[in-house]
Amino acid sequence: MKKILIALLALILTGTNTYSQKIKLIIDAGHGGKDFGAKNKAGEKESDLCLLMAEALQKYAQENGMETIMTRTKKEQTLTHEQRSGFKTDKNIKYYYVSLHMDKDKTASTRGNKLYYYSRAVSSGISKTLAERIAKGLERVNGNKSQIEDKEAVILKRNSVPSVMVYYGHVTNPQDVKLAKDPAYQREVCMLIIRSIMETRY
Repeated sequence: MKKILIALLALILTGTNTYSQKIKLIIDAGHGGKDFGAKNKAGEKESDLCLLMAEALQKYAQENGMETIMTRTKKEQTLTHEQRSGFKTDKNIKYYYVSLHMDKDKTASTRGNKLYYYSRAVSSGISKTLAERIAKGLERVNGNKSQIEDKEAVILKRNSVPSVMVYYGHVTNPQDVKLAKDPAYQREVCMLIIRSIMETRY
């Protein structure tokens, strides 16, 4: 029965219909190299944790029929905002851009998810809808409240494809960090992102 369900999911994700164009997911593991982002007392870096989630997202996206592009593939890799953005739409391929991050706070007990989109970007409507869907999914997966904000971030501003920044927890919260390293949790987060993309077709 499990194999049948998996086969049906694959058929739904890759089947031909009015939205039969290929999907290409651009996965941006936040920060990297000299720019490690946030850091906790244990010395764990946001950039390293985000790369773990990005690698998992690439794996599950490919398993579900999506093509992928990784902006960063190594811990020591340092990229400028310009190098990790500037992606343009294509009439034959449906592109989506997801930048993965973890937040920080002075208080270690602080938790929560944040989703960013840019309201003046070319594909802002799709981006906002995608952010809303991922936000609801994260609330179900980790039980934390999600906030959605309009942000004039360089990487969101330069892309013409639907683009969101996903902050799926706090690097300063021990429970969030433990979850971020858990393969089962990674799968849940990745699959909800994939489902959200499939439900936000354009």
